[in-house]
Amino acid sequence: MEADIEKSLEVIDKMIELRLQLAALEEQIKTLQPHFYLACSAVSTDKIETPRATISRRLTAGKWLYSAPILQLEEQLKQQKQQFQKQNEPVEGREVIWAIRLTGGGD
Repeated sequence: MEADIEKSLEVIDKMIELRLQLAALEEQIKTLQPHFYLACSAVSTDKIETPRATISRRLTAGKWLYSAPILQLEEQLKQQKQQFQKQNEPVEGREVIWAIRLTGGGD
């Protein structure tokens, strides 16, 4: 039993280590991203093909300013969905997950 707990703690520690590495990679990506966008714009094409990747130009989702009647309908729909969710069980989802919040210690 103690060996199982020790092995479980090793797995947990490995997951934490990987999450720390992921956080470091995400920070590197965040820092490089503006330069990457400038480099892609400089190439001046909608698709860039390299031996390791294909990079495609895409537009982000647009935003609209809706009129009051549309916003009112949207709010009514939101309320109806909330009521439905209170009265019915989901057809999928609700899996048990374990979340890791890094605390910054342990280096």
